[in-house]
Amino acid sequence: MGKMTQELIEDLYIRGRAVYKKEISLKCATEEILNMYPDNIHESSAQFYLSLYSDLIKGKGSTWNQNSDLLVYFVRHIVEENGVADGVKAYEGALKFAKAKSRKSLVANLEKLAAEFKLSVNGRLSFEAWLNNFPDKHYSESTIYRYVRALEKSEEWLGVQFTKPILDITLIEEFSDIDNHIKKLSNYEQVNQQHGHGDLSAALTLYKKYVEYLNQKKSDWWPALEEYNPAITKEQWLELLKDGTTFTDNAYFAIAAMYVFGGTATCRQLEEKYGRTADFYRASLGVQLANKIKNIFDLPYCSSDNDGNKVWPVLFQGRNANNDEVGNYVWRMRPELYEALKEFGIERYLKESEKKVPELSIKESLKLIKEYIVAKGFSYNDELIENFYLSLKSKPFVILAGTSGTGKTRLIRLFSEAIGAKYKLVSVRPDWSDSSDLFGHVNLKGEFIPGAIIDYIYEAAKSENLNTPYFLCLDEMNLARVEYYLSDFLSIIETRHQENGHVVTDEIVLDKAAEDVYGKIILPENLYVIGTVNMDETTFPFSKKVLDRANTIEFSYVDLVPDFSERLETTEIQPCRNNFLKTDYLTLMSDIAIEDRKFVADICAELQDINKILQSAQAHVGYRVRDEIVFYMLNNKKADLLDKDLAFDNEIMQKILPRVQGSSESIKDMLCELYKKCAGDYTGLSQASVSEQMQAYIETKDCKYRKSAEKICYMMRRFEEDGFTSYWL
Repeated sequence: MGKMTQELIEDLYIRGRAVYKKEISLKCATEEILNMYPDNIHESSAQFYLSLYSDLIKGKGSTWNQNSDLLVYFVRHIVEENGVADGVKAYEGALKFAKAKSRKSLVANLEKLAAEFKLSVNGRLSFEAWLNNFPDKHYSESTIYRYVRALEKSEEWLGVQFTKPILDITLIEEFSDIDNHIKKLSNYEQVNQQHGHGDLSAALTLYKKYVEYLNQKKSDWWPALEEYNPAITKEQWLELLKDGTTFTDNAYFAIAAMYVFGGTATCRQLEEKYGRTADFYRASLGVQLANKIKNIFDLPYCSSDNDGNKVWPVLFQGRNANNDEVGNYVWRMRPELYEALKEFGIERYLKESEKKVPELSIKESLKLIKEYIVAKGFSYNDELIENFYLSLKSKPFVILAGTSGTGKTRLIRLFSEAIGAKYKLVSVRPDWSDSSDLFGHVNLKGEFIPGAIIDYIYEAAKSENLNTPYFLCLDEMNLARVEYYLSDFLSIIETRHQENGHVVTDEIVLDKAAEDVYGKIILPENLYVIGTVNMDETTFPFSKKVLDRANTIEFSYVDLVPDFSERLETTEIQPCRNNFLKTDYLTLMSDIAIEDRKFVADICAELQDINKILQSAQAHVGYRVRDEIVFYMLNNKKADLLDKDLAFDNEIMQKILPRVQGSSESIKDMLCELYKKCAGDYTGLSQASVSEQMQAYIETKDCKYRKSAEKICYMMRRFEEDGFTSYWL
């Protein structure tokens, strides 16, 4: 076979990238390469190199013999085209091969590349890359190789075992301990001369400078000791570590991961290294453990003029991450804590943790979301956030209704911010009359003009974005007739089904001109549509077609008196994957677990009783409403968020009562019977009007479904006063 030419390398890269993006099959790409370069490459080698792009993107190394020039070319172009995140993985994969094959020259070239693009392993510039970019002296490839090898082989040469490999150490205090220990060993001088005539000594000296470089920006660490000093001694930390109550299993695991990593890390680095989410580490350490320690020692919050109150400085100092560090914010353990963890032997909690440490539960995540919203200065009624979550989880179409200025739009924005979701606000126009206002239309020139949401849906549906929730807020959605401009969406959302592990819908029918731009468009599983509505003389009412397809949450609680009694800590976002909101249920008969069947049967029986009452006024519901109520109740049961009766009360309010309106006696009689189902027999308490009797019952008796009973009482009062009633204020 001929030489691996530059042209062949370039064509292998281009087609390998296309294979990775599924623009061409591996078989077709291989045939093309063999046709173009029949004398330069074997079929097996072509297949390997065409798959190499995909392997490097995933950070995989290989023992297959590889061309060094090709590897460097692939890594360089991956970082140039895809950015640092993919570049780091490609660099790591190539470096694994280079070290496994002891290719000194390739290692050196990769390290130069790392220094050029500031690629980092575990969020920091590697020792080799730092030596390649050493400010005071130019080291040859062979010298760098010898120094790195000396540190890698030091334990074997000296006959000792360290708590972690030297090349993983990033804290100056930790390195100083090992450095002093090595130099006190009786065989140190002999080993130092025997292997490379001083390589180990020189390598240790340089590594100390490297660690000092990693820790040089001390002024960046916040808060400075004079600004905030929890003054917790090593001995006090040891007592807390040993008492068995202060640290939970999650806290032991998280703090052990932080310690073994070197005591300085971003939560994202810990996620990549130890497999839990960044939110797990942030919540376990920076919120829950820090709050517990703060309360034990009665410590104040650490205050910042710009960011409000923080509690994590009890454990750490922090700074913004550099460009070469994975993540956004770096924590560094306070030295007293680090020393206590060292003496305590915290690393055993990482080694002994063979069973998976549980992620945050949905209830814990919602608690953090509520803290984020409160920290932004907004307060919502009890259980509203849980109700909003369950509504989105049950079906990705929710309506928030209520008085203007009660925080409907703000809730959507803050909730999306709190979970790290994408957010788009679309203000509905009164002249919208069909789906072209949302999805787009073709003008007289035959050009496709995108609608208000088509680009957002297209972006959400990209495979690389499916794990991120996309929130679409239709603000004041009933300024136009919803069933007109949202008709296609209302139909397509009912076609949701499972396909290859994803929730998909039928295709949204677009004009041919649109298909040329967007291709096939569906409603992706990570799209959540939330509408806000004000019910007044300027807006249109909802048809049952709309109400049957959404959970309608009413905003009526308003507390105009602010609470200045407590300063709130600024809470960081909790990035959540789409599984946090993605529905688990689409079809009642096939998606329900066997152990949930009795629970579902009980819910359906209760709903059947209500439906018989509704039927007397021709207001009964169908299977769609039944299924969505059941899914809401199952999600609540699974997450253990609300009391069962409270959850069902919410669904009466959101799926049944909004459909009720009219002026006939049958409506009045139906409301009376429905009230008895939700509260009890109110008759005979007084000679007052029906609504007053209902109100007296609510004030003196326990009600099974209190919110629904209060709403029915209001609707009855409207009927008595106006001769007509409806759910809406």
